[in-house]
Amino acid sequence: MRFINWNVGIATWLLVSAFALPNTPTSMFLVAATAFLVPVVALFAGVRPGARFLISALALALAALMLLLPGVSAAARVSTLLVAAALFALSLVSPRHGRMATAMR
Repeated sequence: MRFINWNVGIATWLLVSAFALPNTPTSMFLVAATAFLVPVVALFAGVRPGARFLISALALALAALMLLLPGVSAAARVSTLLVAAALFALSLVSPRHGRMATAMR
């Protein structure tokens, strides 16, 4: 459950920053679309742990797009790159990690 909560929290910041920070319309759409996809994939990853690697792919694509898209402000770039790094790091942890630790006690 923590995996989903962390992903929803990070995606919420991503959605807020899409509209609060100066973005181009294209980058705003891409960031907002990623913010909506991440929690959906996180819920699916609770059933199929391998699906978390879709979040890794989304994070890498988001980071690459932030580096390549012109006209995005520095604040929006830095914020989105930090969020992409957090999503990538979080997606490396299995959603069932907490259940496995509890079962071993």
